[in-house]
Amino acid sequence: MTGRTVLLGATGYTDDLVLESLLRRGIEPVLAGRNRATVRDRAERAGGLEYAVADVSAPASIAALVGRGDVLITTVGPFERFGYPVAETAAAVGAHYIDSTGEVGFVREHRTHPGMNRRAC
Repeated sequence: MTGRTVLLGATGYTDDLVLESLLRRGIEPVLAGRNRATVRDRAERAGGLEYAVADVSAPASIAALVGRGDVLITTVGPFERFGYPVAETAAAVGAHYIDSTGEVGFVREHRTHPGMNRRAC
């Protein structure tokens, strides 16, 4: 699994922007989201990308998706509600974590959240 880029929440407007940017740079991410049909359709429209089902409310599904050295990009918000389990899971498995949040509370709290390793921030 190492070295993959995974785009979590790959069905919304922000995800479309992130996906377009990645594809322009030659990066073909694995698209992931909670609705299999929606993610599959998006993957097909993007040229047949790999896709997976994962749900931020089920951290085990995130842990099964990414591993050490993978890059997890998430746009699933609101981050103050859904961000912590995703960031914590990425840190626990050794994946790199990137999000699109602009939520001041999440950014501020993320740095000191008890489950977070400072290296993951």
